[in-house]
Amino acid sequence: MASRGWVPNYHGAWVMILVPPFVGTILSSFHPGHLLLLGTWWTGYFAFFSTGQWLRSSKKPRYLKPVLVYGAITALFGLALAIAVPRLLIWVPVFLPLVVITMWQSSVRKDRSVLNNTVTVLAAGLLTPVAFHLATILGTVPADRAGIGGWEWMWLATASLTAYFLGTALYVETNIRERENETFFWISVGYHVVCAAGVTALATSGIFPVLHAIVWWLVAARTYGVATYSARIGQRLCVKAIGIWEVITTAAIAISLLV
Repeated sequence: MASRGWVPNYHGAWVMILVPPFVGTILSSFHPGHLLLLGTWWTGYFAFFSTGQWLRSSKKPRYLKPVLVYGAITALFGLALAIAVPRLLIWVPVFLPLVVITMWQSSVRKDRSVLNNTVTVLAAGLLTPVAFHLATILGTVPADRAGIGGWEWMWLATASLTAYFLGTALYVETNIRERENETFFWISVGYHVVCAAGVTALATSGIFPVLHAIVWWLVAARTYGVATYSARIGQRLCVKAIGIWEVITTAAIAISLLV
């Protein structure tokens, strides 16, 4: 199924497309309208994957069917969402350039490039404020999270989640394709240390939970420790094991942000 464009084979992306909208929904309180948003986003991701597969194959007919099916389902969800919450259309100009860039990267077979990974992470991260905005429009945001202050916190939470997923892309590259690239390793470690320091500063100011800062430092330590251990034993770690631990780490980042 994956080889024919029906099931995405970017296993690390599953958590990334699940967590940001859930965090935004939880922070803003659930509304049935969130189901339309989630349906649009998730089927949209399937449409994005199948379209990328089709473009990379030089538009072979056998890859076209999932593009049409997922595209149609996404269009239905999107239309229903636009009718129910038309003010969310303000986000279309934000996402459109990201979609164009990632489709271009797929067409030139650079879907695993740093640029494409960055664009995909940014799109996923933006689902946190989109979910929050939906609840703001429909009036389900708790009083203590409403107004400008609530949005400021939401953007900081979005920044932390997005920074984590960008760091995950660096971490995975460090342990797979760039395993012998020491410069890339130190860039990855330095990035995580800077992010952990920033989150710690916000936690010290009472903006983020202290637990969130602790998890960030553990993530930074993991970035250094795993790659160092891999180099010491002289072999690459199992990709599946890296993926499983990333699910656990992502859960820790999200939960520590919500407590």
